[in-house]
Amino acid sequence: MIIVYDKELPDSKPLTLNVIDTHTHLGKEEVVRGKGKDYRIIRPKDHLDFYEKLKFDVFQRITAYPEDYAYSMPEDPKDFSLPATELQKLIFKEKRKTQNLGWFADKIVTFPLHDILQSKTDPNFKKSNDYILTRAQTLEYGSRLVPFCRVNPKDEEKATAEIKRCVDYGARGLKLHPLSEEWIEEIVSDKVIEVVRTAVDNKLPVIFDCQNYKTAEEIHQVAMEVRTQSRNKDFTIIVGHFGFDYLTPGMFEILGDPNIKTETSGMRGDDCEVFYKNCIDLVDDWHLSTMYGTDHSYFSVPQASDHITFIFSNTAKDLGITFEHIRHILGINALRILKIYWPTKVIDRKGVSKSKVVWEDFNKIIECTNYEDLAKIVTDLSEISGVYFNTDSLFDPSGENVYEDLFILNIFADIIDLRRSFVVQHTDDNKLKISEITKLMDFASQITQILEEEDETYPFTQQYLFDYLLHQKPK
Repeated sequence: MIIVYDKELPDSKPLTLNVIDTHTHLGKEEVVRGKGKDYRIIRPKDHLDFYEKLKFDVFQRITAYPEDYAYSMPEDPKDFSLPATELQKLIFKEKRKTQNLGWFADKIVTFPLHDILQSKTDPNFKKSNDYILTRAQTLEYGSRLVPFCRVNPKDEEKATAEIKRCVDYGARGLKLHPLSEEWIEEIVSDKVIEVVRTAVDNKLPVIFDCQNYKTAEEIHQVAMEVRTQSRNKDFTIIVGHFGFDYLTPGMFEILGDPNIKTETSGMRGDDCEVFYKNCIDLVDDWHLSTMYGTDHSYFSVPQASDHITFIFSNTAKDLGITFEHIRHILGINALRILKIYWPTKVIDRKGVSKSKVVWEDFNKIIECTNYEDLAKIVTDLSEISGVYFNTDSLFDPSGENVYEDLFILNIFADIIDLRRSFVVQHTDDNKLKISEITKLMDFASQITQILEEEDETYPFTQQYLFDYLLHQKPK
């Protein structure tokens, strides 16, 4: 979360922006450099380090030439990017100090590289996907990483089975790379369409790596065919990098399709102004189709900083880019397409305790009277159970509110292993165990009392919780 001020409203409250990076990788891949074979290694903490560096770079650029920008920064760069919730701030301050950085980004969508593990399984990427999914199921990174799986459509039925497996373990989307997997000439094919349709039927957004307009056209053809085959018409296909083509009018026609979005990774320098000017001129409601991405570490701080500082500039404002547009680009559009995180299985991993927190531990949270006590209880219980927490329900769908109380419930549902031990019943008809849902609702009704707050936007209605537990987005 980043904090800025509108220069035209100098006495106004700070403006907050939630930032969701829609394009990063994790893993280890072989690369060829001048001295021969080498490896590119990207770990979760590398993304946090990147965002810590980006914070200072953006801050320095804007404060060095304030006359060029429509927005100003807080006086101290430490106040420029902060955890989105007080609870996050306390947990990472006390218990996870080495991960207490990089708060510029609230969420980081990540998927496997074309890495050294991808060809070691049948289908490809099974081990690579497990690496992503396990990192997203840790206390350290569960609140920030958004795990996407990756498959090779040439694996056909095995690829679709791998998508379904990853959904069970909490995958939130699918990454496809026609060039790396050498099916660039087969994008509009039955096997690719079937892989995409499987993801769409499971409510996963699909991001394609895209290097040019021809590839973007073929991705669009796939999207149109999937639209005729799938019962789910509210799906999202993401054209990665916007094809690195910011001039061709046909690219912007594709962006006008309601099922197509793009992300901005790789954009730099003058590209930013060209891209946004053409978006404004050629695409209706363009700000609903564009999402922020970095592709770290293929691209790094200079490119990301070019983009962020541009949208805060006077030049962008003169083009017609408003603060509301910026909010959608940086976070709201991505939040709206991400499926609620609901793994029904957890991958065993080294160092995870098998013990479970019991229902009586609800009392430990109910007895808390302040955030400090709550942060301590949350971290203590998570160390017992070895499970993770996340912030999927941190934002309401419009991005208007941050629900700290919903975040607390979500954490506790993870800590107690509620979803796997109580709610998700592996019966033939897959019915939920109503007594345990009732317990969850009873607890939910007490959360505002815990923090001695009353809020008219309080989301815990009975229908909301049933929708939440049944994998459906709240209306």
